Amino acid sequence: MTTVSAAVLPQLVKLVFDQSGKVLDKRRSAAGAETKTGDQEARTLDDLERQVEVLRKYIVDGARLEVADRELVEAFDAVCRHVESLTGQPLDLAAGLKQSGVEVEMERADIDGSATAVKATSIASTARVAVKFNDGVVRETGEFTAVEINGPIG
Repeated sequence: MTTVSAAVLPQLVKLVFDQSGKVLDKRRSAAGAETKTGDQEARTLDDLERQVEVLRKYIVDGARLEVADRELVEAFDAVCRHVESLTGQPLDLAAGLKQSGVEVEMERADIDGSATAVKATSIASTARVAVKFNDGVVRETGEFTAVEINGPIG
């Protein structure tokens, strides 16, 4: 984690946060189906939930993400270990980062005013942006902007 660039850090933490949420949701569904978990798995799930709460403060509450933040690094590492332990598969963070991006599709749009599909200040090299404008009509007084660079993507 200490070798991660500041530009990629938010994506990386969000990716791990989202993956942990999927694992927890799946385990909660299984628990509702009267599935018995072992003591070790129960401890792992409990710690995963605690560490996800730490990540939540960064992803949901907007705390500043810094690679030097010890609490963030420890929670990130713990969540990765627990997700891999519970799923039996390594997290492919590189593949997850490659998939990050924005997709916008507008079909049968009838624009009289102004419409902007994506606004950003920059687009990171790891981000992907796709805008599709199908069967759209922009009237004489209308304006359609596919990508306007005003805030970061990626």
